[in-house]
Amino acid sequence: MDYESAYELMERSSIHIDDVFAYTVAQEIIEHDDIEPRSVAECQQRADWPKWKEAIQAELDSLTKRQVFGPVVLTPPSVKPVGHKWVFVRKRNEKNEVLRYKARLVAQGFSQRPGIDYEETYSPVMDVITFRYLVSLVVSEGLEMQLMDVVTAYLYGDLD
Repeated sequence: MDYESAYELMERSSIHIDDVFAYTVAQEIIEHDDIEPRSVAECQQRADWPKWKEAIQAELDSLTKRQVFGPVVLTPPSVKPVGHKWVFVRKRNEKNEVLRYKARLVAQGFSQRPGIDYEETYSPVMDVITFRYLVSLVVSEGLEMQLMDVVTAYLYGDLD
């Protein structure tokens, strides 16, 4: 039987869902899936809290070293400050072994309004056409290419 003749259009209302089976599968995923924490409070409840605490401190040290934080000032009632949140990620190798714990303090820039909170944006990211050109240049010239990761790279650039 070919694929076209085996295809049937099904109505959602006619599909029977085994709730017990679906619940059992969901529980297995939740219990055995090693998901990343979504808050500092979640990190503190985990057995690997010392490693998350170290990652958080490394991020705060980096931000302090780069003088990201200014003096604390009172916010006028008419100004809504940009929020923040912590993002937690474990970097893994090809065998799914955890190599590094990473914590990033990020601004919730989606709350900003164009023309009110900012005038222009800039993101120093290479586009795919430039990247392809560089790869082809490396190949055609017989050059060597290396991958590099700069920790907190976004903090190194000075913007006027």
